[in-house]
Amino acid sequence: MAEGDNGIPAELVIDPAAAGDQAMCRPDALLDVAGAMSRDLLPRLESAGHRVPDLSFTAVGDWDVARGYAETMQRARIATVDTMGFVTELVSRVVEDLVATANTVRDADQRAGETARRTGSSGPAGSAG
Repeated sequence: MAEGDNGIPAELVIDPAAAGDQAMCRPDALLDVAGAMSRDLLPRLESAGHRVPDLSFTAVGDWDVARGYAETMQRARIATVDTMGFVTELVSRVVEDLVATANTVRDADQRAGETARRTGSSGPAGSAG
């Protein structure tokens, strides 16, 4: 797949001037993106929270300034782990939405095809063919 200047594969780029009132969805492209995110991005996000170093309170000793630093580091670590969990959840939702949209489009295409076969319509707006 050749990529354009913005990193989007050229065949997925839609020229707004040429699109008119038309909307197009490529379920396979959505599923490819969802698969790549599930395979490449989600595992890295899920493991990132576990790789945040933890500073032991006993490592800093009894000095009050060092204790304050350790407490700040502990709060920062917890916030970072929580944020990584939140980001992971959001990306997971995006993957689920991509799959759901692809499935909805495929179902709609199938229903439209069945309706066209039942009614004998092969062209736009009820034209016979």
